[in-house]
Amino acid sequence: MPDPHDDFTAYAHAHLPRLVTTAHLLSGATGDPREATELVRRTLVGVCARWRRIPRDDVDFYVRRSLVKEFLRGARRQRSLPDGVLKDTSARQRAVLVMLHREGLREAEVAQLLGWSAGAVGSRARRGLAVCGGDAGRLRELFAEAAQAVEAAQVGAGAVPFGVPLDAVEQRGRALRRRRRVVVAAVCALLLVPAGVLAAGRIVGGGTADGSVAGVVDVARSPIRIVAPGERVAAVPGVQVWLTSDGKHWSTPQRPNQFLGLTDEGYASGSKVGAESEKPAASVQPDRLNSSYFLSGLYRGLSADPARVEVTVDENKMTGTVLTLAGSPGWGVWYTRASLSLAELKSSYGDGGPTVTVYDAAGKVVARGGADW
Repeated sequence: MPDPHDDFTAYAHAHLPRLVTTAHLLSGATGDPREATELVRRTLVGVCARWRRIPRDDVDFYVRRSLVKEFLRGARRQRSLPDGVLKDTSARQRAVLVMLHREGLREAEVAQLLGWSAGAVGSRARRGLAVCGGDAGRLRELFAEAAQAVEAAQVGAGAVPFGVPLDAVEQRGRALRRRRRVVVAAVCALLLVPAGVLAAGRIVGGGTADGSVAGVVDVARSPIRIVAPGERVAAVPGVQVWLTSDGKHWSTPQRPNQFLGLTDEGYASGSKVGAESEKPAASVQPDRLNSSYFLSGLYRGLSADPARVEVTVDENKMTGTVLTLAGSPGWGVWYTRASLSLAELKSSYGDGGPTVTVYDAAGKVVARGGADW
């Protein structure tokens, strides 16, 4: 892996021409060129600030997603778009068409990029293409011509290639990264103070006769990570998990590009983990990983994010990590890795198979389910 201190500038220099061209096509080929360069500048500042946390084999996906989301945020603020190749299309249609017919992505890849369903991408692509005359080949030609015009206009840009000052971008990105570290450190300090007071209370004698503290549930909590739609998480080596608005995606060497939607049948205590099910539910899916298993599943129907997700295989109890979207949507994904053999996993099915239990902050069971295998 390249040194995280050095390879951002190299990546930005190498990809800047294409980023600026894509930004021009998004914001309108005949619009103000400063809008496109400002869009790229904001995108690269955010990427630089998070550079150390971006998997090096997934940088292009992350940068494209950041660029498109910056464009859509700006379009919402402006509520209008300049004329150009896609003069009569909406911002979302424009983004879909550029990703499909300029960047060469497939509809499924655009859906992952934007955090939408594949159906939503296909619908916007068809409507946008109809507005542009219905000829995908001609649209690609127009994109190529517009890109050549943008690149020709940028020749001889001088000391600031394509109008984007990369030195200033990197300085701003690193300053933003340092500011986030300070904020995280301050939050951690605030969280540690109550924990220290609680520990002191136990030592001084605030506990009950059996050593527990009155009113406190003594259970381990699940690590909970809030992710953006389509943000890929390296759950364990060899496995990626990401969420979109309609469900869970995961990819393993044995089962690439799997998907379980909120309306799919995932059995949990005899009921679906789907929109048709009104009560809270959860599911388990085992995936073979060499000599172990990747266990994961969906939970839904909760009024808030869970505090703990626990999966039980025979007598083994494991705490899962939770991924959820912002805003406490009431559903999310949990996962863990289990060092179990196939025989051990199958033996558990004599008692109904692996089970998953979801607890709230008070330690109360709020959802329970079993394996869908």
